[in-house]
Amino acid sequence: MNNGEPGQLKPLIKVAGKEILRHIISIYENYGIGDFILLGGYRIQDLIEFASKYSNESLRIRVLDTGEGTPTGGRLLMAKDELQSDSFLLTYGDSLTNFNLDMCLAFKEKHKSDMIISTFNKFIEYGILDIDVDDRLTGIHEKTFSVPINAGFYILDKRVFKYINSIEDSFEIDVLPRLIADRDIVISTFKVHFWHPMDTPDDQKKLNVILESNPEIIFK
Repeated sequence: MNNGEPGQLKPLIKVAGKEILRHIISIYENYGIGDFILLGGYRIQDLIEFASKYSNESLRIRVLDTGEGTPTGGRLLMAKDELQSDSFLLTYGDSLTNFNLDMCLAFKEKHKSDMIISTFNKFIEYGILDIDVDDRLTGIHEKTFSVPINAGFYILDKRVFKYINSIEDSFEIDVLPRLIADRDIVISTFKVHFWHPMDTPDDQKKLNVILESNPEIIFK
């Protein structure tokens, strides 16, 4: 999904000679996935041209214009009728990870999970302070602290649409908390061991170095 932010269309920024979106599609193709729906609005023609460039007999890429500036939950809601199966995969267009779909599906079956959120243990680059209610310092963790973050690769099913109230909903801010609050749905976390954002020019440079030196890292 694309959030429609101003400037260059982030999923189409190139690293290691390919668009970020092409790398993401390759991750899924590695596990036999060949049908994709791109949700966007800002510079939608660029997405259409991308889809035309890469679509072939084994790779079907469709583009759905969900409106410029539409939040992520709204974009997903507008794609409801396009989904052919009850279970589907969802991700964004602004990060890369080594999401192993086969292992994730096995994990999902083992834990009897309904849906999956991928996670990555992100090391905090700064010292973390423990501060009590009186603003007294009670502890410090100097660059040894990590937190689980949302890696942005999901396995969902169509029950998710019950938790999207309108096209103004954000998937992360509105929909996910509603899902988590429903104890009848089991949402498990699946850890990935490589994750890198593509938010800034510095991220682009770092990803370029990573992928040029180790192009298989997203498939390990």
